Amino acid sequence: MLCLLPDILFPSRCAGCGAPVSRRSHSLCGSCAESITVVENTCPVCSAPLSGPRCGLCADRHWYITKNITISEYAGTMKNVICKMKFGKVRALHAALGHLALHELARSAITADVITWVPMNSRKQWERGFNQSKLISKFVSKKTGIPCRRLLREKRGAGTQRKLGLRDRFIHSLDRYEAAGSEIRDVKNVLIIDDVCTTGATLNECARQLRKAGIDRVFSLTIARTDIKRLEKF
Repeated sequence: MLCLLPDILFPSRCAGCGAPVSRRSHSLCGSCAESITVVENTCPVCSAPLSGPRCGLCADRHWYITKNITISEYAGTMKNVICKMKFGKVRALHAALGHLALHELARSAITADVITWVPMNSRKQWERGFNQSKLISKFVSKKTGIPCRRLLREKRGAGTQRKLGLRDRFIHSLDRYEAAGSEIRDVKNVLIIDDVCTTGATLNECARQLRKAGIDRVFSLTIARTDIKRLEKF
């Protein structure tokens, strides 16, 4: 009875389908978790969709990420989960997404000295109440034993990229971030975690700044990717 009391007092619903769930499910029922499909036929470097022998996203750019892993498409259940976490402020979902991240990291056999996250400006974080990528990073750190540190910060006045096209996102990302001081000392291999990847411009700039600061290899893991074709018209 004591175990059921939190569910009675603070009922929780699945972010995917809305069905009642136990708080121990982290706001995602088993059926919805199983409905999230892992992306296939991706670029081995950036995880963009492949339609030919060369990647249309990273092959002709200066790419600073050693390898990016993307778990799923930003659609269906995955989109519902991420939106509920970010805009519905359902913090518990970071654990459900963290478990997915752990599974993909184990499959990829990526190792890192430190886990970090894509930073968020203070105003946006204050409005939302948390940085979702930081929450997922700390969860993965706790489960793997890999230290989690803040290695990057976003510069003031950076603005938003939401309405920018493919080319402009890479231009706008230049010098948007910077390495964050002494926490980077003696670190050689870093894993950056972010929730959604569209063009990879943000992750690539974060990786560039970390490499400038002396990092040898920068890996990244993104929970979902959006369709970059919608940006090609800009």
